[in-house]
Amino acid sequence: MRFAVIAAGEGSRLSQEGVEQPKPLVPVCGEPMIERLLRIFVDCGATEIVVIVNEWSTAVREHIEALSLPVPLRLVVKTTPSSMHSLHALSPYLRGERFCLTTVDTIFREEEFKKYIRHFASAKDIDGCMAVTPFVDDEKPLWVGVEEYADTDGVSLLDKQGSHSLPRITGFHDSQEPGDHLISGGIYCLGDRALDVLDHCMEQGMSRMRNFQRQLVAEGLRLEAYPIDKILDVDHRDDIAKAEAFLHPLAGRKLVGVCRGNEYSPNCVDNDAAIMNAVKDNLEALGAEVEMLGEKDFYTKAETVEAAMQRAADNGMVENPDEEAANTDVDAFFSMARSKRALEALDRVERHGGKAVVNSSRGVGRCIRRTMTEMFIEGGVAYPESRIIEKGGAMPDGVGYPCWLKRGDGCAQQKEDTCYVQSPEEADQLLLDFWRRGVESVVINEHLRGDLIKFYGVEGTDFFYWFYPSKCGHRSKFGLEVINGDARGIKFDTNLLKQEADKAARMLGVPVYGGDCVVADDGTLKIIDFNDWPSFAPCREEAAFNIAMAILKNMQKG
Repeated sequence: MRFAVIAAGEGSRLSQEGVEQPKPLVPVCGEPMIERLLRIFVDCGATEIVVIVNEWSTAVREHIEALSLPVPLRLVVKTTPSSMHSLHALSPYLRGERFCLTTVDTIFREEEFKKYIRHFASAKDIDGCMAVTPFVDDEKPLWVGVEEYADTDGVSLLDKQGSHSLPRITGFHDSQEPGDHLISGGIYCLGDRALDVLDHCMEQGMSRMRNFQRQLVAEGLRLEAYPIDKILDVDHRDDIAKAEAFLHPLAGRKLVGVCRGNEYSPNCVDNDAAIMNAVKDNLEALGAEVEMLGEKDFYTKAETVEAAMQRAADNGMVENPDEEAANTDVDAFFSMARSKRALEALDRVERHGGKAVVNSSRGVGRCIRRTMTEMFIEGGVAYPESRIIEKGGAMPDGVGYPCWLKRGDGCAQQKEDTCYVQSPEEADQLLLDFWRRGVESVVINEHLRGDLIKFYGVEGTDFFYWFYPSKCGHRSKFGLEVINGDARGIKFDTNLLKQEADKAARMLGVPVYGGDCVVADDGTLKIIDFNDWPSFAPCREEAAFNIAMAILKNMQKG
């Protein structure tokens, strides 16, 4: 895909307000706006980049010519009366391949932009895909009408990002019309048919980019609206600070990541480490200072501080040692911890220090099989028929076989903690083995026949990923997915699964989650397992960004 930048404007408002650099060279978070765009385009797999500058922008031209990029960079020097005319000057170099066009001062988050580009690359049956946003901070916004859109706050359209097909654009309006809740973000993914329409606009003497967009709809091109949470333009001096606060909302904030101990990551040590490091990278991209600690290092450090505060209290130097110990200079924590000591330390930090923790220790505690089962049944989550056996108890009457016996007092750490049982005799022996190992309770789940699905999500975001483990060679920690065999592709409602999974996540208090469900022959869904913070191995990049955003929102709520 080609990428193009319109950098041919005068930037007069910025210069009148005392900004000395030409607009394309104005730094945002220490990086000139034109360089930021070119870097992002390269990261998105650009085959070529085309930039237009006006004839008197000598400094901008020289700056661009001095850049060294790993892809071809073509510079067009021409003064034009409007952005539409600038696109027409670029058009000879854009034909023959799909392209993405943006103005030089458009500010967006990189991961959202990359997701937008991936969508357009996969959507072969459309003529264009326009970035739209519910965020309005423009003097003369261009409102976008879309089909089948009745929500009042943009949420329903934003939720459709995960689907292949997005709503079709029905019109572009200078003033807000009934049903309009989104505006153009100034980012356009198009192809040759759109350039044909552009030629028609020029022949008719039109000007302005918004008139070109209206003509695209008038000539029947299929344009999708792709929602991006927030897009800014840098038109005024104050917009520079707004852009930096948007891109680096965590500047000056310190976060600590608590990594999962190897003993709690059977067959997943590398993948668990990878997702934590990916989240760290995304948080640092938001401006945060991030320290990573293992579970043992974390709780040892916390307990040392707590002991010092207790000694100070004993000597009359501190009135509330718990509060003082938790009053760390860390602003928030993100954690995959599972050990009792690490979770207790996190709980003290959260309760006494008021620090944000994702996932919280209390949420992780609720993911213990027995607690989760009781909460799901009481809260009405779609879940298998289940019973709980206390330590030393026997198999109850009326259990259907096959069924599952699962450790109830903690998370599965070895294959014997999750057992597929086909007879009463086998169940009695396995139950005895659980008691011999010191397990405090066992959960009996009915066995569900149907397609097994694995899913990953981040509650409070639009991110949700699911797949059939039997169709992609995926092997879980203990390989138990083979019990249900190859998935047949039974139709089911993906949105319903996300809603049920998000409901379970809110109930437990673990916004970062994964799990398994079974789809029955009639398409009904039941969640059979739910985990706090899985490895997200097949969707790590997208998950890491959304986890970072969930941490940011959690901190802002606090």
